[in-house]
Amino acid sequence: MQEQSINFRKDVLNSLQIASKRYCVSDSKVRNLKLAVYPSGIKTFILYRKVQGTPERIKIGRFPDLTIEQARTEAQRLTSLITLGQNPHKDRVAERRAITFKELYEKYYTHHALKFTKRPRENQKMMDCHVFPAFGKCKAKEITTAQIRNFHSKIGEKRAGSTANRLIAVIRAVYNFGIRESYIDCPNPCAGLRKYKTISRDRFLNYDELELFFAALEQEEPLFRDFFKMLLYTGARKSNVLSMKWSDINLNFKRWRIAETQTKNRDVNIVLLSEPALEILKIRDAANRALDTPSLFVFPGTAADGYLKDPKKAFDRVRDRMNIHDIRMHDLRRTLGSYMAISGISLPIIGKALNHKSQVSTAIYARLSNDPVLEAINIASNMMSKR
Repeated sequence: MQEQSINFRKDVLNSLQIASKRYCVSDSKVRNLKLAVYPSGIKTFILYRKVQGTPERIKIGRFPDLTIEQARTEAQRLTSLITLGQNPHKDRVAERRAITFKELYEKYYTHHALKFTKRPRENQKMMDCHVFPAFGKCKAKEITTAQIRNFHSKIGEKRAGSTANRLIAVIRAVYNFGIRESYIDCPNPCAGLRKYKTISRDRFLNYDELELFFAALEQEEPLFRDFFKMLLYTGARKSNVLSMKWSDINLNFKRWRIAETQTKNRDVNIVLLSEPALEILKIRDAANRALDTPSLFVFPGTAADGYLKDPKKAFDRVRDRMNIHDIRMHDLRRTLGSYMAISGISLPIIGKALNHKSQVSTAIYARLSNDPVLEAINIASNMMSKR
């Protein structure tokens, strides 16, 4: 059907017949504005003209979703942009292809997080749970500071301030990476956001609680019982004890080497093994060697990685038997450091024992190292009482 020029009116456009092939009609009032009529019955406004020397068909919108006046106004706007040297078609294609936040995160995770950050896999689980449902499909450059601030507040109220702060730290890092690597060209929406004030957790098991803890462990199967004791006796992080390999342990030298790829501080960590820890390892080593197919891991599991997965249910059982519900698995690591501090061990030694890279991490134990302070108070008090 030959293209014709007509005065676009609603009744005229509604009456256009459907053909076996797509055809166009032109608007007699606005130059280069056309209506494409498709065999499916869809009718679409199009601006057809040369853009930077190349003929372009720029889709404006469907009729009757878009009125004739709206189509004419948009056609005139696009014509003005083209006259000024812009290419609305390419701009729209670029807009459609603009990277989403999840796509940007995947680039950040592959090219930066896995190589240079702490706990990348744990952070990704948090992103899967909290951030991607909120922002995953959004264009990264369109997410606003107000949206981030609102998200931070909701997570802080629903979960905890520390969780909200941690998520924002990852989002900020993703944007910094994207801006630095030219994936996006926009301000970081996390800039200037005030974090929740958090208090360092200092919970550890006191003498009475330790008795309850050991009694509760006796009712657990050896795998979980030994795992929780190893957390306590080594002061190592849960993820490291879970993936502990026999090849990394030297029973003769009483050492456990944790590779830099598995540590929070990205350094090789050497954990010195106490006598109780060695006793557990020797028993498990003998049992493992007796198997037809010995495991590579101290605490084997049936998951794909081959080692025990997070034994949360077992720890819940232990807490229930103790009837103490405010303790966490990480508190076992903190318990070792706390008893070293109570015993008068210096903070640098505690930091080295727990493989702390920063003195800030060890600072919470300073409040437990009270012997020198108590001695100073006693001396001053005695001097004053003799006056």
